[in-house]
Formats: sequence, structure tokens, C-alpha cells
Amino acid sequence: MAVDESYKDPANIQSKHKKHQAFEAELAANADRIQAVLAMGQNLIDKQQCAGSEDAVQSRLGSIADQWEHLTTKSQEKSMKLKEANKQRTFNAAVKDIDFWLGEVESLLKSEDSGKDLASVQNLMKKHQLVEADILAHEDRVRDLNSLADSLVESGQFHAPAIQEKRSSINERYERVRTLAAYRRSRLNEANTLHQFFRDIADEESWIKEKKLLVSSDDYGRDLAGVQNLRKKHKRLESELGAHEPAVQAVQEAGHKLMAESNLGVPEIEQRLQALELTWQELKQMAGDRGHKLDESLVYQQFLAKVEEEEAWISEKQQLLSDEDYGDTMAAVQGLLKKHEAFEADFAVHRERCGDIVTAGQGLVSEGNHHKDSIKQRLDQLVARLDALEASAARRKAKLQDNSAYLQFMWKADVVESWIADKGSDTCYHEEA
Repeated sequence: MAVDESYKDPANIQSKHKKHQAFEAELAANADRIQAVLAMGQNLIDKQQCAGSEDAVQSRLGSIADQWEHLTTKSQEKSMKLKEANKQRTFNAAVKDIDFWLGEVESLLKSEDSGKDLASVQNLMKKHQLVEADILAHEDRVRDLNSLADSLVESGQFHAPAIQEKRSSINERYERVRTLAAYRRSRLNEANTLHQFFRDIADEESWIKEKKLLVSSDDYGRDLAGVQNLRKKHKRLESELGAHEPAVQAVQEAGHKLMAESNLGVPEIEQRLQALELTWQELKQMAGDRGHKLDESLVYQQFLAKVEEEEAWISEKQQLLSDEDYGDTMAAVQGLLKKHEAFEADFAVHRERCGDIVTAGQGLVSEGNHHKDSIKQRLDQLVARLDALEASAARRKAKLQDNSAYLQFMWKADVVESWIADKGSDTCYHEEA
């Protein structure tokens, strides 16, 4: 059993090793008995108790000692070879396990999936961190495999080139896996940066869209207070746009940096950057247009306030001029004429004001104020009402003058009639006398 070469057959090497360990235990258990036999024989020789057979006894002792030494030596050699064979089995098992593991990891690392959005990329990055941790954890196993291979090669009992080939293959694949892992980590980091950029640019697009809704409003105020309130809100919005511009620029700079450093998603980055710049400029243009129109609306409402003030004055005076009271006495007529003269002086002042309003309104129209149609209408209405008031004033003045002349005539007629009556009375008195 000590001299068989069963260790050369890798099958059931552990079982063979256990059997040999049992055999070695048996040798150790019988070592004392062997030594006792040798000692007994030597004692017989030493005491000359062999009855002349000392040479035969010595020969038997030598034979037993040689056989025992040969047996123990071969047992030790077989034990060592079985241990080496067991190491080879362990080596082959380790190669098989690591080979299988490398195959799985290589398959994972060859994946082209870099995520469709930020959430999926970050999920892939977490998974990749686990893969890299597993690769790092296998470093000790690969190191142990190399140490085992060195031991097997140094023993010289096995086919060293085959062991070296397996070891080299494992080492090369392990290094390639580490390289692939670093490359995939780099690609996932790029994808994460890319999708982070896409999320940031989407946030900016959403913000711009929200502000566009505000600046696209057709509400420019219905009165002076309303316009002033809208202008205050718009000033705040313009300040907000100014404060937000650095954020837009930061996203644009990030996009240009991405295109310079990576070829991942370049066409889409370029398209999104162009769209962002376009919508941002549109927003600023729309904000500028709305601000300008609100300024125009402020001037328009101020214009309307003056027009309405004059129209209110015209309405008030028109009502006074429609009064049918032209006086029933000379004193009353004179009083009404004096009031009319005061009105005419006031009218001259308001005509001048209306003239200024008309000039200002025509200026707004020529400047292209977006309320120009309404301005034209109100100017025409103001001029027409002023002309109508002037005509009414002329008619009333004429009627007052006519009534004054009539009352003067009636007064004079009354005086004449009274004089005639007095003279008639005097004539009758003289005739009677």
C-alpha cells in the first residue's frame, strides 16, 4: 500500500489520503513492536545466546530493519505525494470555481445597459458597486490560487506547464475583469452625469415654461390701479429672471463640458442645449414685450383718466346747457348771461386741455401703442362731445341773447305803453277841465 501510485489518479484523492493516514497510524502503532523485535535480536547476539546462529540472527535483524526503513520511507513519500495531489485537487477546484465566477462577472460587465434615466442609472451604479466589491473580495482567492500553483510547480510532481497555463489564464481574466469593471464604472459615471444634466435641463425647461405662461398673459389691467399692480408683479418677475440666468448658464456650461469630455449622448445634448437657449431667449423677449406693453398700458390708463375727467366735465356742462330756463326778468337774464360768460372762459381752458390730450393721444397712436384703436376711438369721441358742447353753448347763448332782447323790448314796450297811458290820462283831464 505504501508503494502504490494511486496518488497519480486524481479521482477520490481525499478518500485515498484518509486511507493513507490510517495506514500511517498503523505504522506508528507498530513501530514500538518492530523496535522491540530488533532490540531482542540484538540482545541475543550481545549475550551470545544464539547457539552459534549469530550471523543468521544478524542477517534477519538487518533485513527487518531495512524493510521497516523502506516501508516508512515509502509511506512518507506517498503521504507527501498524496498531500501534493490533494493540493492539486484543491487547485483544480479553485480554478473551476474562479473560472465560473469570472464567466458570470464578465457577462455582467459586458452589458451595454447604461440606464434610460437618472433613477435607472443610479440603480445600475449600486449594482456595479456590489460587483466591484465582489471582485475585490476575490483578490485573496486569486492570490491563494497563485501560491498554491507555486507550491505545485516547485514540487515537480505534476505537469508544471499545465498549471502555469491555468494560473496565467485566471490571472489574465481577473485583470481583464478589473479593467472591465473600471471601464463600466466610468461609463456609468458618464451616464449618471448625462442623465443628471438631462434632469437639470428638464427642470430649467419646466421653469421657463411656467414663466412663459405668466408673460404670455393678455391682461394689461383694466384701470390705472390694476396696471400699476401688474407692473409691480412684472418687475418682480424680471428680477427673478435676472437672478435665475446664472442657473441656466450653469446648465449650458455643464452640457458643453459633457460634449467636450464624452461622446455619450452628444447629439441629444446639443439639441437640448439649442432648445434651452431658444426658449430662454424667447422668455426674455416675451418678458421684455410684456414690460413694454405694461408701460404702454400705464400711459394709456393715464391718458384715459384725463379723457374721462374731461368727459365728466363735458357731461356736467352739457346737462347745465340743456336747461330751458332763460330767465323771466331782465335781472335774471343778465345773471344767466354772466354765468354763461364764466362757462365760456372755463370752456376755453378745457378746450386747451382737450387739445393737449388729443396731441398726446395722437402721439401714442403714432408710437404704435397697442391700445391705439381704443385711443383713436376715445379721441374722436372726446372731440365730438367737445364740439357738441360748444354747439350747445352757442345755442344757449343765442337763446339767452334773444331772450334778453325780447325782455328789453317788452320792458321798453311797457315803458312806452305806460307813458302813453299816462299821457292819455293827462289829455282826458285837460278836456274835462
